[in-house]
Amino acid sequence: MNFQTLNKQRKFVLIAAAVGIISCFLPWITISFGGFGGGSVNGMHSWGMLAFIAFIGAGISAFLGDQTKTMASTFWFVALACGALAVLGVLLYFINIPTGFGASYGFGIFIGAAAAIGVLASAYMFRSPGDSIKGGFDSLKHDIEDKTKQG
Repeated sequence: MNFQTLNKQRKFVLIAAAVGIISCFLPWITISFGGFGGGSVNGMHSWGMLAFIAFIGAGISAFLGDQTKTMASTFWFVALACGALAVLGVLLYFINIPTGFGASYGFGIFIGAAAAIGVLASAYMFRSPGDSIKGGFDSLKHDIEDKTKQG
């Protein structure tokens, strides 16, 4: 793979997915006990695992197919769905953080949120002119049906 020959859509999805994967290892919750020390919890727990897996899926979909062109309809839809799942995972993790008692949001969750939105936005904004969500879903469905008939 030559990064310079990658299509712009694939580059942005790949970069956002990589940043998202890295963010899952950063502090998503920080805990402090006044002057008695503290700690942090990364995104590899609870709903953060959904975001992590979705980032991996988006990154893989950016590699599949002809890398000099925009993503094919099926891979585009997969990247879009993975971006939406990453946003959902980060949002649910964010909502379920028990703030108070010394717990607060860590910087990793904000980086993860930006990366999830980046995957979703770059997959959608740089799509081929003929791509639609319905068309992507139908293409994915057709590909799955073909694979099950062959196997």
